[in-house]
Amino acid sequence: MMFADAHSHINPVKGLGYKISEKFKSNGGWFISYVSASPWDYFDSFNGFESYKKMIDYQVDECKKSNEIGIKTACIAGFHPEDIDILIDKIKMSPISVLNLGLKVIEYESNLCKEGILYGIGEVGRQHYKTMPERVAISQLILEKSLEYARDYDCMLHMHLENADVDTVELIDYSINKVNIKDKRKIIFHHAKPSMLIEINNLGYSSTVYGIDEVLNFVLYNLPPIFMIESDFPDNPSYKKVVYPWELPAKLTDLAKKFNLSEEYLYKINVDNIKQSYHIEP
Repeated sequence: MMFADAHSHINPVKGLGYKISEKFKSNGGWFISYVSASPWDYFDSFNGFESYKKMIDYQVDECKKSNEIGIKTACIAGFHPEDIDILIDKIKMSPISVLNLGLKVIEYESNLCKEGILYGIGEVGRQHYKTMPERVAISQLILEKSLEYARDYDCMLHMHLENADVDTVELIDYSINKVNIKDKRKIIFHHAKPSMLIEINNLGYSSTVYGIDEVLNFVLYNLPPIFMIESDFPDNPSYKKVVYPWELPAKLTDLAKKFNLSEEYLYKINVDNIKQSYHIEP
């Protein structure tokens, strides 16, 4: 059986970098999607757009190394909605300056996607916690612009949203339909709640669920294989409680035995759904 991690992070400055892929491959992994973090996860000082650009350069290089050792890799970069709060609260930028920075970052990333250097845009979306309304507005504007780029350049999109169950799915579906994206399977609800998965699938989108025991026990026992699994590994030693990509294969194998899951069920999650969403073949 081959195993996939549909959403992880990579940090060669403070973390393991592409060595994650080495560990993942040695435990049965074949595919991993590396999504950008934030500049302050990489660097001790912040220099605006140049810090984002430098971070993406590092990420692209690590994705190349991952591909070279035999792990199929999708490289995704975005402008995380939490960045908006950090830039305003800690960097002391004005809201409009943050909006302009965010739009500049995703324009740069989208051009890299158009050139085939990046595979998609993400994370973009809305905060999953309480924040000031103007910051949610900034997030929404950046998300809508990202959707337009995803449509125009055929980029994948990883969305970080508030996870208000089915309401979130229907609200974002309204925004996406206005943009008229044809291949909705390339739009991924990252870290989706199990209660959202059926509606996400029915509307034609893709989803990833967090690979912790509590979530996996529920979805594997109760739901058809309509989702992908993510570690959301931060690749930063300052994060204490994490899911390691290279532990997912053993975890899924054990749960498959526990619930008497067929090989076809696991193959659907780890291979077919990856092929359908990412258009990447093992």
